[in-house]
Amino acid sequence: MKTSQPAKGLNADLENFELTDIMQLITQQVKCGILSVEGDDGRCSWSFMDGSLIDFNCHFPGQALDLETILIKGGYIGKSHLHSLLGEGTLSPAHNLEKTLIKNGIISREELEKTNLRRLVESFIITLQWTKGRYKFIPTSEVKSKPFFPPQDTNFIILEALRQIDEMTVMKKRLLPLEKVYETTLALSSDESSTKDDSLFQEGLENQFDKDELGVYKLIDSKHSLADILNISIIGQFHTCRIMLDFLDRGIIAPLTSGSAKPYRSKSSESNRNFTGIALLLLSGALMLTVFISGWHHKKPEKKKGPTFFTAIIDNLRADQQQVREQARKLLLQQKP
Repeated sequence: MKTSQPAKGLNADLENFELTDIMQLITQQVKCGILSVEGDDGRCSWSFMDGSLIDFNCHFPGQALDLETILIKGGYIGKSHLHSLLGEGTLSPAHNLEKTLIKNGIISREELEKTNLRRLVESFIITLQWTKGRYKFIPTSEVKSKPFFPPQDTNFIILEALRQIDEMTVMKKRLLPLEKVYETTLALSSDESSTKDDSLFQEGLENQFDKDELGVYKLIDSKHSLADILNISIIGQFHTCRIMLDFLDRGIIAPLTSGSAKPYRSKSSESNRNFTGIALLLLSGALMLTVFISGWHHKKPEKKKGPTFFTAIIDNLRADQQQVREQARKLLLQQKP
């Protein structure tokens, strides 16, 4: 009588065997099982059925990669509403979060599949760049697939992740270093302290951005570094880099330097600035008046062909004075004996 023995798995360091090699091996041999990897920056696991990816679960501290965070930051659902759904007991093992969200009309099936696919690629982008850590593959006879997550071709996901990594390397050369801080040109040119949302909607810029661009734009606040923005952006590192470069080329954002930082203005400096502005305004007015008078003198004819309005008034006054003097002289002559 033969006794069934558990299938042997793979367990090794990433330094000795690259993650892409083990994934391609699983695909070529049409394996079923769970591949997990753990490093200093987090952990992730992928479920395979007949060599195809059917599910994944990851935890990367500091990265906005979990579905709950994406739903809240993406504006699909409020934090309290999501917690109420999770606390009502409606999400049992047979009813996952995705099914509940679609049933309640919180997110469409297409948007959910797009979000999950982006999350899956992002999990590959993060882990494929690890040089240290351990991986483990446990083969099984069957792996249960989850709804609302269509099976994905493993080779396609690997190639897409590698493509994005290569393109990000080029894009980051213009955005690096990771400690660099960016600010919107709208905020840099504004003299009044206002929130980003106020400035954004006052200028009507929200109509020029799609949902992903608007999400990245709101993260640029002269406080978050490039590394922070790449980590907390819910659309992934590749798409965030692409949008930031587009903003940079369009002049929507600019690197924040010591010269571009907005200085603190006290009330006295603000009043001095206003006084300087008034002085400049008066000076410009005086200059314009001087130019006007100079031009009028140049245009004035050398000989006057007729009396002007002002000379006519002076002549009339002189005539009146002469008439009054004549009348006074006559009166004085009449009074003499």
